[in-house]
Amino acid sequence: MVDAAAVASYFAQRFDEQVAVSSLKQTFPGMSRETWIVGAEVGEGADRRHRDLVLRIDLPSGGIVPLPLKTEWEVYVRLWPSPVPVAEPLWYDEGLPFAEGRPHMVRELVEGATSVPGLTEPGPEGDAVRRSVAFEHAEKLALVHSLDWKRYGLDEVLPTPSSPAEAIRLDFELWKEIWFECRSAPYPEITDALYWLEEQIPTDSPRISLIKGNNGIGEEIWREGKIVAMSDWELAALGDAAQDWAFSQGMLGLWDADETLAHYEAAAGFTLSPRTMAFSQLFIAFKSTVCLNSALRGFMDGRDPRPGVAVMGISSPRNAAGRLASVVGMELEEAAAALAAPRAGGNPYIREERS
Repeated sequence: MVDAAAVASYFAQRFDEQVAVSSLKQTFPGMSRETWIVGAEVGEGADRRHRDLVLRIDLPSGGIVPLPLKTEWEVYVRLWPSPVPVAEPLWYDEGLPFAEGRPHMVRELVEGATSVPGLTEPGPEGDAVRRSVAFEHAEKLALVHSLDWKRYGLDEVLPTPSSPAEAIRLDFELWKEIWFECRSAPYPEITDALYWLEEQIPTDSPRISLIKGNNGIGEEIWREGKIVAMSDWELAALGDAAQDWAFSQGMLGLWDADETLAHYEAAAGFTLSPRTMAFSQLFIAFKSTVCLNSALRGFMDGRDPRPGVAVMGISSPRNAAGRLASVVGMELEEAAAALAAPRAGGNPYIREERS
């Protein structure tokens, strides 16, 4: 059980000092992993100091990301001395009495917010915020994608393509293997789309890049209009940079997409192929389906009884089956456009008309 007393006792052991937990709050929805914001008073007397920390714990069911938390931890450790802004990682452990032995990591809390004030405001002032946010995000992705990942040892913890031509294929093969291992039902439409996609894999990647995985508003820490920490590296990989733009959760809708990508390419020092961008959108749709469906295993064996897990695990592949089946055989750019067609509700950050 994770409560203030358990956290205080465990942190006291790790810090080898007295610890009092002044606040403990779990962030939601927490479908991938549990994330707890911990306010702690560490030490005694004149040495007593306040520390804000983040505790990240694997769910009992493993969550919706079928990749180990330890890999995310290792990515943080290697990025901490790099130019990419991340929170300072403190420790990783597993198999302890704390948190029922589940894998967990602790890092410093970076002051800021996952939202940006004024992002949805109408008119010229809102436009200025959206343009600034899109360009700032583009610059930070360029920093990630142009990083010398070998210098920082990312190839020690992430599968490494043999060449830029294999940058997409390696990640694709890894996720295809996860799908066949974790899927809750055959889903022949998804399998058919998967093999069609495999025939379309681009080989024109300009370089092998570190890719973050899910990114965008809600994923990074912002302060005064700047990204001060890039969070949640659970889907990090070495591959093609276009995948991050395909997983940027509406970022290309904040401002003119061509202008945003031109700003990104100028900062990154290379260009993205439109065909690879289109392929990546389709691949990310498949990858998301794998993640959401994999959570169903924990529900079915009783480890995670939350109804939301069952809804995601069942509805996601069913919806994806129909959507992916409908684009098989199309040209990639046509297929990506069809898959990205607006759905009911839309994106709260994208306005129908620019002011």
